[in-house]
Amino acid sequence: MGALDLFCKNILGNFLNRDYTKMLSKIAFGFVSVSFSLLAGFLRRRKCLCENYIKKVTPQQIEIRDLARKFSREETWEIGLVNKHIPQKYGGLGMNNLEGSLVTEEFAYACGGMQNGLLSTELGQTPLLLAGNDQQKKEYCGRLLSEPIIAAFCVTEPGAGSDVGGIKTTAVKKGDEYILNGQKMWITNGGTASFFFVLARTDPDLTAPISKSFTGFIVESDLKGVIIGRKEVMMGQRASDTRGITFEDVRVPKENVLLGEGAGFKIAMGSFDFTRPQVAAGAVGVAQRALDEATNYALERKTFGQPIINHQAIAFLIAEMAMDVELGRLAYYRGSWDYDQGKSNSYYASIAKAFASDAANKSASNAVQVFGGNGYNTEYPVEKLMRDAKIYQIYEGTSQIQRLIIAREHLKRVKMGLILKRKDLIFHQLFVEVANDGTTIQQVIKASSETSDGEGLNFDLSAQQIEIRDLARKFSREEAWEIGLVNKHIPQKYGGLGMNNLEGALVTEELAYACSGMETGILSTELGQIPLLLAGNDQQKKEYWGRLLSEPIITAFCATEPGAGSDVGGIKTTAVKKGDEYILNGQKMWISNGGIASFYFVLARTDPDLTAPKSKSFTGFIVESDTKGVIIGRKEVMMGQRASDTRGITFEDVRVPKENVLLGEGAGFKIAMESFDYTRPQVAAGAVGLAQRALDEATNYALERKTFGQPIINHQAIAFLIAEMAMDVELGRLAYYRGSWEYDQGKRNSYYASIAKAFASDAANKSASNAVQVFGGNGYNTEYPVEKLMRDAKIYQIYEGTSQIQRLIITREHLKRVKMGLVN
Repeated sequence: MGALDLFCKNILGNFLNRDYTKMLSKIAFGFVSVSFSLLAGFLRRRKCLCENYIKKVTPQQIEIRDLARKFSREETWEIGLVNKHIPQKYGGLGMNNLEGSLVTEEFAYACGGMQNGLLSTELGQTPLLLAGNDQQKKEYCGRLLSEPIIAAFCVTEPGAGSDVGGIKTTAVKKGDEYILNGQKMWITNGGTASFFFVLARTDPDLTAPISKSFTGFIVESDLKGVIIGRKEVMMGQRASDTRGITFEDVRVPKENVLLGEGAGFKIAMGSFDFTRPQVAAGAVGVAQRALDEATNYALERKTFGQPIINHQAIAFLIAEMAMDVELGRLAYYRGSWDYDQGKSNSYYASIAKAFASDAANKSASNAVQVFGGNGYNTEYPVEKLMRDAKIYQIYEGTSQIQRLIIAREHLKRVKMGLILKRKDLIFHQLFVEVANDGTTIQQVIKASSETSDGEGLNFDLSAQQIEIRDLARKFSREEAWEIGLVNKHIPQKYGGLGMNNLEGALVTEELAYACSGMETGILSTELGQIPLLLAGNDQQKKEYWGRLLSEPIITAFCATEPGAGSDVGGIKTTAVKKGDEYILNGQKMWISNGGIASFYFVLARTDPDLTAPKSKSFTGFIVESDTKGVIIGRKEVMMGQRASDTRGITFEDVRVPKENVLLGEGAGFKIAMESFDYTRPQVAAGAVGLAQRALDEATNYALERKTFGQPIINHQAIAFLIAEMAMDVELGRLAYYRGSWEYDQGKRNSYYASIAKAFASDAANKSASNAVQVFGGNGYNTEYPVEKLMRDAKIYQIYEGTSQIQRLIITREHLKRVKMGLVN
């Protein structure tokens, strides 16, 4: 029995009495359950049955219209993926939104046009699934499952696209029928659909509310008066059948009305909430294909004697594509997940569609750029990707409309209190509430550390994680130390709270929301501790953690030098062993907490051979700040984050006992790099906190400030700025969740940590700048809060590895994943 036959037998033959999620995943996609581990490379691209089958019929260098149409109409129907959301009750697979999105990404990876045709038939079905009565579902779902027919969604008109209220198609009731007249345009599957969902005006009063003016109908395509237009020749996605449909006195029985007269607008909008995450998934599929094609070409094509991937100009393009793919994927996961949880997902669905659509276009354009002149030629695959990508920014609501929706939904969330006015929360009140409840912070952490069974993709924080987050809001350094938030990662074994990476990141976001300078000081003391956490022996941990927990002292991380920032190999500070001590000489620069730390982690060269591998040339030391020869420089006056104490530190013949070496001589470079893997998601969380503050300040101001007689938030120019900020905040948060989650799972997280830091740092800077723009002249004045945010934001793109270094890391880690087979 062939693989396809086995799939059909297992899936279609047994769907009534099986756990179909796990069976489908095992056979079709190679993952056992939809858990957060799905985020670690869930599909094993081209190794699953669906991808292999698609690959067989889609040559890379030719238009695949005819083959793709045959595939979508017959073979895909046979395995149930055309009608995958039809409930089991009516004979279908009953996939949820996320599962459907996973399928959609894979189809788009093969061919965006084929995916568009398949998704459009589901868009045509969705009104039936959302609003159809039992008889309608039995009839039309039965037909869809009994033969390879498809549906289409008829809403857009020549003069009404995003403006649904402008629809002119009418339906006038006469007896037991409605007489339909009008013209629809750009209808995907228009020439091949057996029936349409048609939205028509039934209330002739043009001043009536849009929400009650339109009705949804099921219209058979072969009815008298239905005129199918010519197949349009489009820029891309040519495997998709796109046409105009005209209705001339088409008689539709009243039994084909969905939900009732006047419910059409609600049905149409509800359908978009269902399908927009899947459109985003399709865009991610195109972006992933562009990334893969560009990566493979960049590994093979050589200039100046080496693969072009080795040139930073190309590496940065690859890195940008990789970031966009991962963030787009997280975005549609969130949009689908919200829908599957029964939540209103308009906000996240629009974020997913807007971001992923832009990502597909940028990635496809970058792929053509990587290919150079070859990329512009039809014999290579990427020009097709670029042509295919554009439509994602147009159909099912343009990218501009998505931004209006995002702004609107963001304001709803503000008014509903889903976005808290953090600056009005008082830490003492929160802390007292916990204390009066009899709950200690230690109990909160212990409860939050208990693991669940791991089943199910989950974007909700636990109650304990929410409590941890809230406790972090608005306090002084002494208060933070008292409840353990300064030393939150010290294990419980040594008397600490033992927070994991994600819990620490949640705290960091809240601290940065209040003041990122304060957050940097607190995070920097933890960066100074992390080498001890990773590489300290039991005696070192007992001694130094005991001190940290017994009094409010802090630490610092000393690696950067005047001539060595991102290039750690350029460090000139030396440590020469003499007897039972090391003699330390050199200068460190830009050391956060430099003037107030009780001890430092210091990275110094112990191998004088400059040609020796970096991985063995440096050693990490714990150095007391009051040791003779430690010279603390003046407090630097920085652009922003002035609450942070930043200085230069000079070491002149500083004697460090051998007992203060971490892990062993030559292990310093490894310790430093692993420390950054730990802290970069938290730096990203800090950047998100600042971006969230900028968004909240700008939103509140835009609601209060009026021009031309109305709040400026009502002007699209301002609404779009707010929408961009909201998108960046949500995506940055998802990114640091992912980076922290990877670390907490015991996985190497360099790839996702760098994506989180690079994206969130850029997001903080854009959001702060946009906030100043929303405030106008007031924003440039120090009496208003946003100029400080803009000054504070810049450092996120610099410390713990510049944004440029993060992109080099992303490229390097992406290539490792390619070679390991994690990305094909």
